[in-house]
Amino acid sequence: MKNLVISLNSKNERRKHIATEFQEHNVNFEFFDALTPDIAAPYAQNLGLDLDKSQLTPTELACMMSHVAVWKKAIGERIPYITVFEDDIYLGVDAELLLNNHEWIQPDWNIIKIESFYKKVYLSSKTYNILSKKRYIAQLKSKNLGAAGYILSLQGARILLEYVLHNDIQPIDETIFNYFITKNQEPIFQMVPALCVQEMIMKESLESLSLPSSLEEERKIRNSLKKKEDKNIIFKINREVKRLILQLKEILLAKKVIFK
Repeated sequence: MKNLVISLNSKNERRKHIATEFQEHNVNFEFFDALTPDIAAPYAQNLGLDLDKSQLTPTELACMMSHVAVWKKAIGERIPYITVFEDDIYLGVDAELLLNNHEWIQPDWNIIKIESFYKKVYLSSKTYNILSKKRYIAQLKSKNLGAAGYILSLQGARILLEYVLHNDIQPIDETIFNYFITKNQEPIFQMVPALCVQEMIMKESLESLSLPSSLEEERKIRNSLKKKEDKNIIFKINREVKRLILQLKEILLAKKVIFK
């Protein structure tokens, strides 16, 4: 298993945090230099992606292309399994046992989300115990955003790259853990309890963050602009009805994915 942490080489505090975190858990890792916006745009164009259709901010595109570059590295070097991390995560117990080898991974688990993001998600009823029932793997049946921690087999990297090359550009977490799930091309699995979590999810107060994210600030601005465009009253009513239905369904059927 090769653990790759996407990080700008100028973000010293984040790199120091990752080095400390992985050392404390005895997990091997390598930094993967994140693409900057000035590099990401031509990189995407060289892949044949249509940026004219994209509504991503420059930072969101850079994040997206950094993940794609990691997948291409895995494919080019024929790495059997990689774990892709972002540089603001914390690791849970058993990280050493799960991230330094891939013997516990079944052959058809090509994409495994090991991150906690939403408190509740929809999972398959069929589960697979790992680590003597300390954790289990289940198929993810609903969106569960965040792309700060996931495992890809070589085949999984190929599948996701092929998907990105033939679909509109979206934020990386929306791409993998929302839109790709709805396509039902390949099952995505969730580890429960999750093995990693981003600082912004773990800490309730954004003011207390030691690793603030410019990406999240840009995303908030983009989403707020989109909301201003959605002023149609019928649209708002339909959206609220759908929200209430989903909320009720979540209470009845969704399962917790905690970080441990």
